[in-house]
Amino acid sequence: MTNPKTHPVEGWAEVDFNSEPFLTDFKKVYEGMHASGCPYAHSTSGDHYAVASHSEIMSILKGYDVWKSKYGPALSYLETPGVLVSVDPPEHTFEVRIVADCFSKEIFESLIPDMEAFMQARLDEVFEQGEMDLHDAISVTLPLFVIHKLLGFPLEDEDGTSRIPWIREGIITMVGTMLDPEGDRADALAQLGPDHTGVQAAMRTQQMYAEHLAECKAKLASGEWQNDTNIVCRFLTTPGPDGTMLTEDKIMGFMNFLETAGSATTTIMLSNIIYRLLTEPGAYERVCADPDLIPIAIEETLRLDSPVQGLFRTNDTEVEIGGCPLDVDTKVMLLWAGANLDPEVYEDPMTFNLDRDLAKVRRHLSFGYGTHFCRGAPLARLEGEIFLKAILPRLKNLRLNGEVQMEKRIPVLQGIRSLPVAWDTD
Repeated sequence: MTNPKTHPVEGWAEVDFNSEPFLTDFKKVYEGMHASGCPYAHSTSGDHYAVASHSEIMSILKGYDVWKSKYGPALSYLETPGVLVSVDPPEHTFEVRIVADCFSKEIFESLIPDMEAFMQARLDEVFEQGEMDLHDAISVTLPLFVIHKLLGFPLEDEDGTSRIPWIREGIITMVGTMLDPEGDRADALAQLGPDHTGVQAAMRTQQMYAEHLAECKAKLASGEWQNDTNIVCRFLTTPGPDGTMLTEDKIMGFMNFLETAGSATTTIMLSNIIYRLLTEPGAYERVCADPDLIPIAIEETLRLDSPVQGLFRTNDTEVEIGGCPLDVDTKVMLLWAGANLDPEVYEDPMTFNLDRDLAKVRRHLSFGYGTHFCRGAPLARLEGEIFLKAILPRLKNLRLNGEVQMEKRIPVLQGIRSLPVAWDTD
């Protein structure tokens, strides 16, 4: 994959998706692409094209015979198959059927009491202070708490030390390179070196998964744990449709994928919702007065502030997009965040509007679409509801309390790095 497969195209935007200007004003870039009538772009940094048209992305996602996930959702080309978003049917079908048993509505709903208790405990810890960085204190911790409940191992070491700082550091380091060109990504990680805190954190996280997998196997064998003790036990004991079991490498891949995808994106969603409610005139007051608006507040934030800029597909055969012929195995970034701002689908798309039709807003692509639709979407929405139902009635007169910092260390994601808030304690 060393020879360039893409080039500037007349009439298409030229965008560096890793650049500071894009990360600062990406919505203006998307708005300009739509306004031009040509919602396509060529990347000036990295060999790929990008699509922001909602209808074109939907068409690509329905073209299962042409558009593949086998080389992974990042810009670099996977050499060995990953899991879920990095494989195609029939392997993907096999994996989804196993995941479906582990990500059922019943399992998600069984987590509600624990999530509610977690939220109240976190609010109890900070309430009398009257202020906090909500992003660090709750948006980061709630999704990791939930994922670890599912996986079945604690967020603390045996001495009670939190694992969250190094888990997050590993995620930021590894996901932060997803839009790096293939050689650049390898070079960047190599230049960090094995002693870099982010690389060390990622290695430590992998060791945590390996130890948990070994514990699950041992306790299943002894009868101490059952197949429904946690989802790793389910992975170890649930056969696919043809009786085949997941390999240990696949289970390790699933743990890594679920921790990363299930926490990083939901973390962004939670902070984005609070930010929207506190900065859009009247939104906070309306949702506080009418909790029935919580679902539309979540969906409208997901639409306007999609946690993921986009993910990649490659074409199995020669094909055209926007009149441009593509060589086989060309990387094309499907811009969920751009499609969610498509004026062909959403009236006045740059405006946050709690009066939109909920069903129409849910046409957003923040969870993808089709075969690779995010299986954790119901859980993310549930976390959003529990998060807001705990915070809004408890933290009276919630308001911003300092400079909000945007997250720019992970270009494939868009969100907040620091969200200082204050509230009344009397």
